Amino acid sequence: MLYMPGGGLVRLEESLHDLPESEAKVARYILEHPAEFVDMTVQDLSRESHGSPAAVVRLWKSLGFKGYHDFKLRVASDLQNKSQTRYVELSSASSFGSILHSVEESNLHSIQNTLRLLQESDVKAAAHALSQAARTVTMGVGASAVVADDIAQKLMRIGHTVSSAHDFHQGAMLAAQLEADDVLIAVSYSGTTSDVVEVAEVAQSRGATVIALTRFGDTPLSRLCDIALHISAVEPKVRVAATASRISALVIVDTVFIYLANQEKDRVYAALEATRQVISKHKME
Repeated sequence: MLYMPGGGLVRLEESLHDLPESEAKVARYILEHPAEFVDMTVQDLSRESHGSPAAVVRLWKSLGFKGYHDFKLRVASDLQNKSQTRYVELSSASSFGSILHSVEESNLHSIQNTLRLLQESDVKAAAHALSQAARTVTMGVGASAVVADDIAQKLMRIGHTVSSAHDFHQGAMLAAQLEADDVLIAVSYSGTTSDVVEVAEVAQSRGATVIALTRFGDTPLSRLCDIALHISAVEPKVRVAATASRISALVIVDTVFIYLANQEKDRVYAALEATRQVISKHKME
């Protein structure tokens, strides 16, 4: 099946609040009229959005597209898969069936959008950095700690030296021991979690490569990291806990891990088989 990269509407939605007003005006028009946008020239868009051609150009550059045509192609791809479901977690009127449907739609939509945001060059760079690292530290707090632990567990299974941290003191001590070519994987959907950002700063000061799993947009974590792997999540403003963002982050972890495993399949498969045999001895029949 031919893969058609999307991510146009996703990037607009994720970064809307971070954009200057001149670009945000154009972005809001596209989000409200995506089908019309795919047939517009730069001049058409600037006129209909009451913006300027310069703002249109700055917008697609801010969002990281290769050009205006690339921007339109990705929006067109998103239109074919865009869900209209409004995700709500907390509602006294929710039936069991509606809860199941909401969870399904939220997770599916978030996974699809996250995969559209992923760039092969970023996944390749992350896998290369991990393959070269003598030591890797994973850092996340709260729900992101689950993701950090999942990364650590996967890397340990293939012979990497990994430590996982869940708070600033733990993370800072580990990050302070990193050296050039080592890696810190910092997990924060918001990109503003102070413990995670400050540990990333420590790792960066040591010359380590900082890989961030975070939302698309201008955040403290995305500004300081070397490699950003972007998470997209359909999360309500009032929520029980991080749900879709956690699932989406785990999808990124799986993607990077499988990419890394395929790049070093002989060594990795041998390590996986060795760990599988050891673990299998503790399974009851």
